[in-house]
Amino acid sequence: MFNYLRKVLLHRSLQRLVEHSKRRRQSFNFETARSIALLFDASEEETRKIVAMWAEAFVEREHRKRLHVLAFVDDAHLVGQSRFPQFTARDLRWYGRIEGLAVTRFLAQTPDLLLCFNPHQQPTIQWVAAASKASMKVGSSNTPPHDFDVVIETPADKDIQFFFRQVAHYLSKIVPAHYEQPA
Repeated sequence: MFNYLRKVLLHRSLQRLVEHSKRRRQSFNFETARSIALLFDASEEETRKIVAMWAEAFVEREHRKRLHVLAFVDDAHLVGQSRFPQFTARDLRWYGRIEGLAVTRFLAQTPDLLLCFNPHQQPTIQWVAAASKASMKVGSSNTPPHDFDVVIETPADKDIQFFFRQVAHYLSKIVPAHYEQPA
């Protein structure tokens, strides 16, 4: 009964976040974004490995850009120390908000671009994505409500690598009006 009430309050809180979103929307791609945030479901070991490799390559290639990563780990797949800050469903308070040191630090940032990989449609991940003040949000397909500017359809049999390839492809098509190509 108590868990059901928490879920209902979380859903209501998520709806309010989406309806009253006060973020400055702006178009970005990997070239124009100065800071990128990655929010993902890290419940599977393979996903954590792929994200670790992607993050290393990104930081090495784009050393002037900031990368913020936050991992969600469900209670059934708890991991000890990981390479990324993480949160769990235990960070969900009874009144429908998610709190915790990792989430607070993640939401304190205002990245240009937020990438959200949520294949199992975890409401806690959706809530953190909606609470983010990122200028542009790209996410895997989720049930409404969500606050994504671009939604990447990610079939159930595909992993986060597929998501990264699709994000790179679609963001490469975006050329913000204020951006000029270097000569």
